[in-house]
Amino acid sequence: MDRRQFMGVAASGLIVGGSATLAEAAQAAEDERLAGFASSFNGSKSGWQNVVGNWTLKPGNLYNYGIAGKRTSVKHLNNYTNMYYKVRMRRRGNSTGVAANALVLRGNPSSRDTMGNWKPSYLFQYANSGWYSVYRYNADGSYTGVVPWATTSAVYRTGYNIVEVWAYSDGYLDFHINGSHLWGGGDSGGPTFGNVGLSIYTEPGKYSETFVDYANLTILNSRSSRRHTGVSGTPRLGGSVNMAPA
Repeated sequence: MDRRQFMGVAASGLIVGGSATLAEAAQAAEDERLAGFASSFNGSKSGWQNVVGNWTLKPGNLYNYGIAGKRTSVKHLNNYTNMYYKVRMRRRGNSTGVAANALVLRGNPSSRDTMGNWKPSYLFQYANSGWYSVYRYNADGSYTGVVPWATTSAVYRTGYNIVEVWAYSDGYLDFHINGSHLWGGGDSGGPTFGNVGLSIYTEPGKYSETFVDYANLTILNSRSSRRHTGVSGTPRLGGSVNMAPA
């Protein structure tokens, strides 16, 4: 049930039942959505829900042990359109360093393909060996390489990476890693509203661990501060939505 449906159910409950409980809950959810969130994962994963795999708390981190051949994922409960989404995360056990680690935007986690990808969604990805990509997953299960895998020196191959995305309702998107601009541009064919989260692919026969230090989201009203364009790095043929070229 999306935000608009929930608001409608809450309003109906108020009228029929004579109780303000549902309406107050709906308003509280809407207030939180409009305010964004700041999750430090210091003893709480409030607002977050497992989608695929078990995401648990370790000291100061949201933690996941991957599932071989699948994408494990976690979502924030609210839906967003215009946003600045920032995550500090670390991936261990990335086989040869080419498995995808993704911030997911405007997704529908209730609809997934056999690998665990949300349909539809945007995937802003990096691989530990020095790659990044932007994929649009479509509602019919097909996917589009908005930015196919490209090389970058911005990724820290060990330790934590800070991944940032700016997204606007006019289709403009901007992607940074560790303060370096990687891509900015428009995409008019993707989803405009949905959940945000994280999605981690684990290669068959391999293992992976993901540590999320924090995840923050701020609602945006204009793109005046982010007008980068173009692709940074060298796009390469090969790879897939789940893995960068070997």
